[in-house]
Amino acid sequence: MSESCRRDFLSHSGRAACAIAIGGVGVELGRRACAQDAWTIEANRCVNIRLGVTGASNVCESCATSCVLPLSAVRAVNDHSQCGRCCICPAYFDVLSPVGPDGLPTKKLCPRDAITRTAIGEVDPYDPLNNFYEYAIDEEKCNGCGRCVMECKDPAGLGSIRLEVRHDLCLRCNRCTIASNCPEDAYRRVGPEPPPASKLEGAHG
Repeated sequence: MSESCRRDFLSHSGRAACAIAIGGVGVELGRRACAQDAWTIEANRCVNIRLGVTGASNVCESCATSCVLPLSAVRAVNDHSQCGRCCICPAYFDVLSPVGPDGLPTKKLCPRDAITRTAIGEVDPYDPLNNFYEYAIDEEKCNGCGRCVMECKDPAGLGSIRLEVRHDLCLRCNRCTIASNCPEDAYRRVGPEPPPASKLEGAHG
């Protein structure tokens, strides 16, 4: 090989090596940037949240069973400003269970007993359906299975309970297993800052 050809070969080799190195750095920076993005649930896609789908047989438990955390980063959240404070809440009681002597269903809906029911004000024992209750979700117990969310929405409920990603718990995995297993493509990557909850299509108010 002549001296000229050898210089050309070395020059081209050096350029190719630089291009590969720059490309590798770019890929790594992109990967790190994506890893910092937040994940969120698109309410109008999630089968547990969106209107028009009801029934226990339609509940999707992917958020509860797919997360890499021992207890999913997805939890049910009750918007108390939208809650009807019903005496017989379909998200709290299994309304298909036998009725007890107090006139209430005998079984709770949540398999982890993550919802507490507290009377608001003085309870009238002679008119139980006219009493009101506050329903609070214990985040230490909730695993985001979505059963209460499915039962809370229209027509049985007011849709005050939703599934949300707890961003203080989420590991922001680059390849989120919940997103990979979501059958509705409702679990989506967004920017570094999660957006506010979107309004449900077809919802009242």
